[in-house]
Amino acid sequence: MQRATVERVRIAWTRSALDDRRAAGRALIRELAAELVPGADLRIEQRCPGCGGPHGRPLLPHAQVLASVAYAGPWVVVAVGSDRDVAALGIDAEQERAAPDLAALFPLTSPPDLRGWTAIEAALKADGRGLLLSPDQVRLSPDGRATVPDGGEFRILPVATAPGLIVTLALRHPDPGPRPTRRP
Repeated sequence: MQRATVERVRIAWTRSALDDRRAAGRALIRELAAELVPGADLRIEQRCPGCGGPHGRPLLPHAQVLASVAYAGPWVVVAVGSDRDVAALGIDAEQERAAPDLAALFPLTSPPDLRGWTAIEAALKADGRGLLLSPDQVRLSPDGRATVPDGGEFRILPVATAPGLIVTLALRHPDPGPRPTRRP
C-alpha cells in the first residue's frame, strides 16, 4: 500500500487481483478510517441505489468519516476524510492506457480526456448520485472546480500516485458558518 494526504483527505492505493478488489478497497478504507477515528465501529455498508446490490458508495454509518473508492484495472484507490474536515468527497482513477468509449455519455459535446473523465466521475461520487446523473451535465472549470446540477460545486485535485495511473479527488469542505462581525 502507498499513501498520500491531500487537503486533510487520506488516500491509499494498492494493486490487487481483479476478483479481490472490493475486499482490498474495504481493507484500505478501514485502515485509514482507524487512524482518523481510533476505536470506532468501522463496519462498511454498500448498497447500489440502482440495483440494490452490495456495491456502490462505501458508507461507515458508525464512524464520523467519509470514504470513496475507485478501481482501475488491478489498482484500488481509496480516499477517507473526517466529516469535520470534509463535507463531501469522491475519488476516481483510470489507467493512462485506458481507452473508454465515452462518446455515448457525451452526445452533444466531445468527450473529455482521461483526466477530465476522472474529474467528472470523482465529482459525481462526491455528489452522491454517481452515474445516476448524466456525466455530460457536470461542468469543469479551468480553475479546478466541478459543478454538478443540484449538487453544488467541488474542488478538483489531481493526486500523484503510481506511474501510469490517473487519479482525481473531488471534495467540498464544510461551511465554516457565519464569521463574527468586527466592531471598532
